Amino acid sequence: MRPVFRALAVSALVLASPLAAAKGACLIQGQLSGMAFTDCSEVDDASPSGAYKMQCESNVASIQSAGGSATATVSNACPSGAQGACENPMGRKVRTYYYARDPQALTVTQRSCEATGGTWRKP
Repeated sequence: MRPVFRALAVSALVLASPLAAAKGACLIQGQLSGMAFTDCSEVDDASPSGAYKMQCESNVASIQSAGGSATATVSNACPSGAQGACENPMGRKVRTYYYARDPQALTVTQRSCEATGGTWRKP
């Protein structure tokens, strides 16, 4: 797997990491291995919003440690227009939406989703 696609797969798995339970969404936008990305994860369970925000922002540190840059925003729902979504990867109750990926990167993301036990959906 080429390094850039490996990096995109890393971003997919970072967002699929267990988030502190909350009714809301974590939007991550940035660059990794020279490629721009926008990913957003949603969870349905209730929890203090401060804990959810901290977990969302911790994804930025993971991306930075992989050599990228990113920002995190907590909201009530992910934006529309996703190219695909991964539901319940690694047995987690989360949906992660992916935006603005080229076809090859989207295929890598789909394979990463399915390899972690997630279900790939096209919204």
